[in-house]
Formats: sequence, C-alpha cells, structure tokens
Amino acid sequence: DLPRYFTDLGIPVLTADSLPQIHTADLSLSLLDIVNNFHARMLSTALEAARSPYLEYVQLVNFNCGHDAYLSDEITRLMRETAGKVPLVLKVDESDIAGPLRIRVRSFIETVNTRRREQGQRKPQPLRDPYHSKFTPSMRAGGPQEKTVLVPNTSHAFSMLMAAAFCGQGLRAVSLPVGRADAIRLGKQYVHNDICFPCQVVIGEALAALESGAYDPDNTAVAMGKYIGDCRLTHYTALLRKALDDAGYPQVPIITNDDADSHNVHPGFKMSLLTSMRIAYGLPMIDALEELLRKMRPYELVPGSAQAAFDEGLRLTMDGLKEGGIAGMKRGFARAIGLMRGVEYDRSTLRPRVLIVGEYLLNFHPGSNHDIERYLEDNGMEVVEARMTDVIRKTYFYKDAQVREYGLDKPFSYKALFRIENSIFDLAHSTADKIACAHPLYEPPARMQDIVGASDPIIHHTFDAGEGVLIPAEILHHAQRGCRAFIILQPFGCLPNHVVGRGITKKLKELYPDAQILPLDYDPDVAHANIENRLQMLIMDAKAKRS
Repeated sequence: DLPRYFTDLGIPVLTADSLPQIHTADLSLSLLDIVNNFHARMLSTALEAARSPYLEYVQLVNFNCGHDAYLSDEITRLMRETAGKVPLVLKVDESDIAGPLRIRVRSFIETVNTRRREQGQRKPQPLRDPYHSKFTPSMRAGGPQEKTVLVPNTSHAFSMLMAAAFCGQGLRAVSLPVGRADAIRLGKQYVHNDICFPCQVVIGEALAALESGAYDPDNTAVAMGKYIGDCRLTHYTALLRKALDDAGYPQVPIITNDDADSHNVHPGFKMSLLTSMRIAYGLPMIDALEELLRKMRPYELVPGSAQAAFDEGLRLTMDGLKEGGIAGMKRGFARAIGLMRGVEYDRSTLRPRVLIVGEYLLNFHPGSNHDIERYLEDNGMEVVEARMTDVIRKTYFYKDAQVREYGLDKPFSYKALFRIENSIFDLAHSTADKIACAHPLYEPPARMQDIVGASDPIIHHTFDAGEGVLIPAEILHHAQRGCRAFIILQPFGCLPNHVVGRGITKKLKELYPDAQILPLDYDPDVAHANIENRLQMLIMDAKAKRS
C-alpha cells in the first residue's frame, strides 16, 4: 500500500511506465551497461524525475537484490548530478510491519519540502562522463604515462595467467596477492552491501593494494573482468569506478576484457584475439597443475613439497608465456610437470573425496571461502575442484549450442565466432593433456561437451544463467565415479546460483540418495564457526561411509 501513504497526503503517484520519456532518454552517460528494459525504465525515469520541477523519485528494492543495488547507486548519482535531488530508496521484504515505511515516507516528504523552500528548483545540469579517467595508449608499458595494471584474483593461478597474457600485449601487469580481511573490509566499505560478495572481494583487493602504499595511485590502473549478461559481473566496472572515486583514487583508470568498450573506458587497450587464445591455452594447464596438487598434497611425504613444486611450476609456466607466447608456455608447463613428478607421496590409503562446485570466485579464492580446501584436507578429505577452463569456456559453448540446436537467426560471423572459440578450447585441452600425461596421477578430464548431457533433465546444457549447467553436470560426473560428498559454494543473494546450485539439490538427491550435497552461502560477515559446523557434519558422514 505504499502509494496510499502519498495519496493520503495529497501527493499524486505515477508509475515508471506512465512517463512518456521512458523510451527517449539519453542514457549514454550512465555508468551501467544497460542490458534489459528494466534498467532502461528505471534510469530514464530517474533522469526525468531529476529534470522535472514537479517530480520526486521512490525506488522499491528487494532485500539483498544485487541488481537493485547497482541501480540504486546509479539512480542516486544521476539525480544528484542532474539537479541535486536524492531519491527515496525503500528496502522491503515479506514483513507486513508498516510503521517504519510510513516514517521513511514522512521524513522524505519533509526533506523534499525543506529542500524546495531553501534551494528552489535547480536548473538541470548536463551529466559528466562518469568514466573520467581513461586508460590511453600512452599508459602502456614504455609509454610516457606508463601504468602498473593490478590484476585481482579469481584464483591466484588465473590472476597470474591474466597478468602474463596482458604483459604479452604491451602492458605492465602484476598479479595481486590473494585478498583476505583487509580486502573484505574495504569491499564492504566502498561497495554497495547488497551486491554479491565476489564483487566486494575483487574490488576490495584493488583498494587494499592501493591503500598498502606499494603502488603509486598516479601510476596505477586496475584490470577488471566483464561479462555482458544477467550476472552482476556486467557491472563490476561501474562499481569499481564508484569505489575508486569514493576511496580517493579518482585518477586510477580501469581496463577490462570488453572489446566493445561502449563507455570508452580504456581507449588505449583492447584485448586481442592472440591474448584470448593464450588465455584459453593456459587455462587447462593451470587446471592440470591444480589437479595434481590436490591429488598429492594430502598424501605428500615431505610436508609442503607439493605446494612448493606447484608454485614454482606455475611461475615457470607463466614466465614461459611472457617470454615466448603459447610455445614458451608449453615449454614452461612441461618443466612444471617435471617438478610435480619429483614430489614424493603415498596414495596407498585413499581419503574420502569431496567435490567443490558453485560460484567460481568462491570456489577458487581462498580468502573468500575461508581456506575451505585446506580445512577439508586437514580433516582427512581429498578435494576435487571444478575446472576453471569450463567456467570460462561455458559462454562460448552455450552460444554455439544455442545457434546449432535452436537455429537462431544470427549472422554467419556470429555463428562462426562461437564455433571457432569453442573449438579452440578443445585444442587447448589436447595440448595440455599431451604434456601432463607424463605425470602418473594425471587423468585427462572429460570435456564439457561430454559431461553436460547427463544434466539435461535437471538444467539443460544451453541454459546460460549463473554457472549454468556446470554445477549439476560436475556433480553427476563425479557421482558416477564414486564421489558422494559435494559442496556448493554460493554468494548470499546470488539469484542465478540459487536456481542452478541450491535449487537442483532435490533432484540430485533423488538420483543419488546416499549423496551429501551441502550448499554454503557466503557473505563478508559469514562466521567461520558456522561454516565449520556444517563442514564437520559432511566430514563425519563421509568418513563413516568410507569405514
């Protein structure tokens, strides 16, 4: 009944859809990438409310809806810059307690009346370019304004791969240390608290690096991943720009892997096809090294030897990429496999296995998941992880499958692009398999196209929201091979992963009644004791089944 609170006071209420300007507003100076009609309706009507002397703006948001979170930030910015107005943002949940809502409405009305009396109606001002600090050609390595490009972590291996690939394209890129308490603190402080935890972690890592004093903000840029679609990753760049500005680093530019760059964020950088191919070839290599590490670390005869071999092997692989492209990376990877072969281990008594799947930053980032792999290993388990290769490949796989199986009416170049990119991953897999098979513990992984079919009755292999088919496909693949303990890691409030993660557990339990499937939600304030208690139940059950 929110509209009635206003109309009872004699204030007319309009819906967003009733404004005629909804389809004509110029949103080119929005921080956000507008990927659906809802974004367009919200932002265009916010601009109209800011410019009109008669209108104010109320946004209803859902509790912990990350999409509402970045819209709230942007609506507030647009209205403040245009006319000094501030919207009323009301967060609602299932509670029917109306008292606080009435208080907020009355306070808002009084604030508006006071502003109008004291300031009158400000003449609307044109919007400024929100991406005011551009990464230009002169900021590349060797240029007169050379920048050090900071690469936050999804996994540390992936961060190192991205940094090495960027170096090959003329940037001075460095992989950041894995962020922990400081990164999470800064993410909470400068990123909307309803946005997903992974966003807070990666932005917090960049802020922690700048705050540490190790990097001069005047000579530093930040690299941020970007994906145009339903995921909030679409808007990480906008959230990072706001966080840098608010934290006192407005001079720090941003680069992304977005080749369209519709906001002209980084006119001096566009990720090349060659760089993309190098990353595609590197992904199965880091997956292979991490698989071997997880197979040896719980069974090593010399404590720390597996991790030491992995760290040095990863360095050799990435140095090979920097110095010699794909050919150099292959030589470095072969040396890395040789180092891993030198680790002594005893797998005569195997531990119970547990598969970790879910949102991929939480899977691979130990600072965000409270070192879950180490905890499980310390408690007698062997960890199996989903593969980073499939996480990155899935977009190309989905698009290719959608075109082929549904006959999408797309240009030939569109169809060919995804077919070629999807095929490159198969070539990259074959290259890594050929080298890694020199290690006796290495098993060539099943390719994405070979595991997704089994999950079609649960999540179809062309479904492309969140982690898509990967969570049920990985669980079914490993369940067929005897694994019965599964953990699904999710950011609290990640809507797609609540569908393809927690939402698929009932069906999976019907197929494997003896399986344990433990969904765990993470946010910046999750208590380790709470996570530990739930993990201990899974550990005890897995050990009981093994005995």
